[in-house]
Amino acid sequence: MKCLVTGLCLSRNLGGPAMGLTLMNELKKKYRNIDFTFAVTATSYDAERQWAKKYNVKIVRRDRLHIHILNKTKLLQLLRHFKYKGITLSEYIPSKNYWSEVHQEFINSVRDTDIIIDMNGISYVGDGTRNFFEGLEYYTNFYYAQKENKPFARFIQSFGPFDDWKVRIFARNEFKYLDFIPARGKSSAEFCKQIVKNQSKVYDFPDVAIILPKASDEWLEEYLHDHDLRKDHYIVLSPSSVIHNIHDHNGLSVGQNHVESFYLIAEQLLLNNEKLVFLPHMYSDNKKECDREVCRNIIDKIKNELNNEQYQSYIHLVEEDINPMEAKAIITGSKVCVVSRYHALVAAVSSKTPSVAIGWNVKYKDLLDYYDLANYAIDARQLTPESLSKIVCEKLKDLEGNKEVIAKMEALHQDNIKKVYNGFKLLQNWIDGQTGMSHEKH
Repeated sequence: MKCLVTGLCLSRNLGGPAMGLTLMNELKKKYRNIDFTFAVTATSYDAERQWAKKYNVKIVRRDRLHIHILNKTKLLQLLRHFKYKGITLSEYIPSKNYWSEVHQEFINSVRDTDIIIDMNGISYVGDGTRNFFEGLEYYTNFYYAQKENKPFARFIQSFGPFDDWKVRIFARNEFKYLDFIPARGKSSAEFCKQIVKNQSKVYDFPDVAIILPKASDEWLEEYLHDHDLRKDHYIVLSPSSVIHNIHDHNGLSVGQNHVESFYLIAEQLLLNNEKLVFLPHMYSDNKKECDREVCRNIIDKIKNELNNEQYQSYIHLVEEDINPMEAKAIITGSKVCVVSRYHALVAAVSSKTPSVAIGWNVKYKDLLDYYDLANYAIDARQLTPESLSKIVCEKLKDLEGNKEVIAKMEALHQDNIKKVYNGFKLLQNWIDGQTGMSHEKH
């Protein structure tokens, strides 16, 4: 059986492989002969190919409807010759032939597969923080599946809110054809129920990556030793280039204020003689979308503002392009975490590491709600950096060494694992129905 997985990356963002590897591991337990291909971002193909080789999976470049439409109408070609501040955009916009090749490659992969599973972490966000093509972009994979008459399912991901009418139209049209809608979190499920007629096909689950294993204790011990760190003697900080790129008019502690927020938190922790590990979850040659660059901005601000060499020795930035299992191990070894990357939070809660989440979307609160810790989710859009940092530091004091919180996470984690496996049962039943493989031996 051939399975085309859409919506995920294998490079740059650790959330992509965290979800993708979990999907493959679980489905291979039942379908021994399942053959996976990942449709990945075309413009990051070289990086994707390197990591696909490490994970031993096949990849193809994926198309997007708005890119295909713009390319067909020659608008992209006009943009390629447009100059802005002396820069010709042809350096950044691939040629017409390039996008035509990508389109055909993607269409061929759709035609050649038996089923399509979409694993976008977050889709159809109509809250004004995303781009103009949000609805059309996330409609792409469903559209081509319908066009080529291929079975299509989405698996556990965040949807909504659907405030933007354009996003709502595309989401509603797709949802009416889906056999089930697996929302990532209760709030996300409620958003979906507001726009579908058959609410019984909407389910809520935690993120699939809560069952992803961490790297070995030996790996962690070696990593910490090499960087002069000790387990349970450091705090992980994981800022987000996504929040850093949100325009200032969308909130109080987004944009450049995201750096200010983490600086103020780091400042207080350093004054308390805490060692800090800055853990990026998005690596990219494009500095604008790279968490590592955001971390460097924060660290540079610490050096310039605090001007204390001792503090500099208390700061470590993870420079290596590690995999999600290794990132989870680093989080597991920490005392507490402050995270703005969603899958850093997934790694934290699933390893019972107390964390405060600084987010931009309800998905952070949704995940913590499964662990009865929703009050440790903070919306960066609602607070100034000064107020946010003060609240975060207060919550960290409450969490550190809090055995009651850790016990709660431990107990609820087992229930949440069962929820994720129920999600996989739902997906497997759908696969069986589409392929006639219900009697295949494990």
